[in-house]
Amino acid sequence: MVHFPIALTMAVTLFDVGRWIFARERLLSAGFWGGTAPILILALLGAVASVATGLVAEPEETSEVVHELIEAHEILAFVATGLLAILSFWRIGLRGAFPRKAGFLYLALLLAVAIVIGFGSYFGGQMVFTHGVGVDAVN
Repeated sequence: MVHFPIALTMAVTLFDVGRWIFARERLLSAGFWGGTAPILILALLGAVASVATGLVAEPEETSEVVHELIEAHEILAFVATGLLAILSFWRIGLRGAFPRKAGFLYLALLLAVAIVIGFGSYFGGQMVFTHGVGVDAVN
C-alpha cells in the first residue's frame, strides 16, 4: 500500500520540475487529464489509504526505540498527506493546470512533500528491516 504514494509523488515531482524547467507552452497548458494532476490526486488517495492502514496496523506494545520511530513516521505521514491534499486541491481548483503565477511556490511545496516522504520512508524501513515491526518471526 505505501509504495504507491511514494512512487507517484516522486513521479509528479520529477515531471512538474521538468515541466517548469523546460517551460514549454504545451507542457504548461496541459489539461486536467493530460497533465500530472491525476497522478497527484492518486498519490493523495494512496497516502490517505496508507495512513489509515498504518494506524490500524500500529503495534500496541513496542520498545522505546520502535515507539519513537513509529511516532516520527506517523508525524511525517500526516504532514505529507496534508501537503498532498493542499497541492491536489490547488490543482483541482486550477482544473489540473500547472500554477503559472505561483509555480515556484507550488514546486517548493511539492519538493517538501518529496523530502518528507523520503524521511518517512527511511523511518518505515528502519522499523521493518532493523526492528522487524510488522514481520512475523520464522520458526
